[in-house]
Amino acid sequence: MASHALLTVNAMWLVPMLVRLRFGSADAGIRDWQTFVVTAAVPTFMVFSIFWHELLRRLTTRQYLVAYILAAVVPLGCLGLAQTYTQLLLLHIVAAAGAGSWTPLSGKLLRHFYSDRHYGRAYGVLNVAALVTGIISVYAVGRWLEAQPDAFRVFLPAAAAVQVAGAAILAYLVVRTRMPEEQGEGAGRSWRQVVEPVLRLGSVLKTDRTFRRYEIAFMTYGAAFMICDALLPILATTGLGMRYEEYAHSTQMMARVAMLITTMPMGWIHDRIGPVRTSGLAFGVLVLYPLLLAAATGMRGLSMASIVWGVGLAAVQMGWMLGPVVLAGSRERVPQYVAIHATLVGLRGIVFQCLGILLYKLTGSFTWPLIGAAVLFLHACAQMYALQRDLGRQPAAAGSGPVVGSRSNQ
Repeated sequence: MASHALLTVNAMWLVPMLVRLRFGSADAGIRDWQTFVVTAAVPTFMVFSIFWHELLRRLTTRQYLVAYILAAVVPLGCLGLAQTYTQLLLLHIVAAAGAGSWTPLSGKLLRHFYSDRHYGRAYGVLNVAALVTGIISVYAVGRWLEAQPDAFRVFLPAAAAVQVAGAAILAYLVVRTRMPEEQGEGAGRSWRQVVEPVLRLGSVLKTDRTFRRYEIAFMTYGAAFMICDALLPILATTGLGMRYEEYAHSTQMMARVAMLITTMPMGWIHDRIGPVRTSGLAFGVLVLYPLLLAAATGMRGLSMASIVWGVGLAAVQMGWMLGPVVLAGSRERVPQYVAIHATLVGLRGIVFQCLGILLYKLTGSFTWPLIGAAVLFLHACAQMYALQRDLGRQPAAAGSGPVVGSRSNQ
């Protein structure tokens, strides 16, 4: 639990605000696109998760943790040295690409350390630890930056150092619990081995109908998520005139507090009804989020929207991580299913963040793209409940993953 909390001291939320208030162009139009690029980088580079899974197959867990530190944590710390937007962007892109390495490993660790019957509650406890750490850091950093604009030059290296400590504790636990390592075939350099992870992704989605429908519903939800994610820093600064402290407290901190309160109940709900219905519930709640963003006129309105976002996200995180873990069916396939799931995040990040900014630019308003996001959340909810209805009508076919959502599977 302590190592998970340390590993999730994430500072990537700060980068768009640094662009808006410090490193961005003086031209508002150019600054909007600069903000879009750094905001889109985090989900977009999740597309590399499928390749990170391939590396995980070839390395021990401890070796892989070293790769994670070098690829994701070191660039995060170096962000504190940036002097220009270009330097900030390049380091941010490297850190975002490296961050995709965490998802396949987290699925493997979750399946190793916790029993099948308690995934939701175990994952909830881990996220409570991460959220408490996040709330403290967001509150403190928001106030710190308002008083000292250069405080990010200390905070970002410190956040990286804390993550290294978390990875070290995790490596110790892996050794202490004698985690079994399943090495893949030796490293090679043929073109086939480069594209093989992508071919396996297509094969899994083609043969596992349940998982494919689950991913389609998550793709619809993700489209709405990305539209809101792209517009939020622009809405907060250009639309509502916020600075570091107001933005941190009304968005990041309020959402994390709401998640902290509801994460454990959502874990219990997941263990009772399964990931499909839990995800459908989450998407239904999130319909309100873009509507509240569109209606916000100040810090109070944005805080209300963020509370709804946090409640919905507490349920989403259960389905996001635990859905692939449950649907994989076997421990050996969990890292692959989680990596596929994360890779598809990258695909929707590329397309729909750009769509959100384009709709905002074309209409000159936040309202229309946010209404579109609400419709997409509602459609994703309907897709999940349609999947659950069909799963309840017939047992899963061989190779199609387990039937999820019934108490017998919990």
